[in-house]
Order: sequence, then structure tokens, then C-alpha cells
Amino acid sequence: MDEDHADHGDHVDPSVLKRLHGTFMVIAWLFFNSLGTTVARYFKKTWTNRQYFGMPLWIFYHRIYMVACWTLTTASIICIIVDLETIKGHAHAVVGLTTFVLVFIQPILGLANSSQQRPVSILRILHVLIGHTAYILAVTNMFLGVGLKEANISSIMYGMLGGALAIHVLAHVVFNVLEYLTVRKGPELDVNKDASFSRWRKTTLMVQMITLYAFTIANVVFVWRA
Repeated sequence: MDEDHADHGDHVDPSVLKRLHGTFMVIAWLFFNSLGTTVARYFKKTWTNRQYFGMPLWIFYHRIYMVACWTLTTASIICIIVDLETIKGHAHAVVGLTTFVLVFIQPILGLANSSQQRPVSILRILHVLIGHTAYILAVTNMFLGVGLKEANISSIMYGMLGGALAIHVLAHVVFNVLEYLTVRKGPELDVNKDASFSRWRKTTLMVQMITLYAFTIANVVFVWRA
């Protein structure tokens, strides 16, 4: 046993289902959910002249990322329920189930909101608030999961999770700066032309995607590291 695991004591390695549980949650929330919220928040006026399957490109990407997040989260919950055969009452389980309930509601709100003609509606506000709440709970729960003795995960993963969270926050800071500059420059008169600084938004999204991918892989490695 190396020094990274010394603080966990002598424990049996987590089962494959437990490791899959952690793996699915890491990929779902550190990668897919982060990108899904980004394109929905900052890319409504980008790729304006392109559509996939009759929908704006940002909606297409948002739904692809969020469906992946929903699918992986559901698979993760199934894995841990099958492995444990019961739900324990500790904080990690409570926060996890709360997150899953919010995730299950989100697609319903999203589809219902897509038919709304008003730019702002109660359904849209709920969709945004629940989405942010679910992300905060999911990431918090990953930190709680690392601390579980039965997970037997190196404490180094706290830093890996923190790095992914920092990338997420930094990307939003950059996107908000670009959004401020866009508003300051004024609206684009041609509705079929992308808003100002769209090239910078696309570049920032690519950097965010690559760095989140790297941190996601690093976190998955620590989930499976014995």
C-alpha cells in the first residue's frame, strides 16, 4: 500500500460496480454537464446560420451533452444500488439521490420550455436553477465520495476534482468577459451572422473541452487506481 492510501487503512478494494459508479459520475458531470451548460448559456448567437435536425446548433449540442449526462448518471445510480443492494443514510447517498431526482426532472422541464415563445418563463427559470443546483450537488458529492473509506481513493483526487472545477469556473469568467464586450460593441444587424467575438467563444470552448477532457481522464484514473 502506498502513502496516498495510508490514511484509508487496510480496506478491500472497491468493487467494479463502485468504480463504474464513480467513473460514470465523473464523466457525466465534469465533462458533459459542464459543456452542456456552456453552449446553452453562451452560444445562442453563435452558429446562427447552421442547424441540425431542424434545431439551432447550440440546442443540438446542449441536448447531446445533457442526454449523455442523464444517461451516465442513471447508469451510475443503478450500479451503486445493485452493488450495495440498499441505500445507506450517509451524506454521500443523500446528496446523490437528491441530485438524481433533479436530473430526472430536468429533461421534462427542458422539453416543456422549448415550446415556450416568451424569452423568459417560469419553466425556463426553473430549468436553469435546477440545472445549476444539480451541478453544485454532483460536484460536492464527488468530494464527499473521495472521503469515503470504502471508496479507497487517493486524497490526490481532491486536487484533480478541484482542477476540473477551476477550469469550469475560469471558462465561465472568460465567456462573461466576451459577452460583456459583445454587448458593449452592440448587436449584430445581420440576424444570420454570428454575434461579435464568436470566434473567441469557439476557441474558448475548444480549450475548455480539451482541458476538461484531460482532468476527467485523470480523475477516472484515480477512481480505478488500487
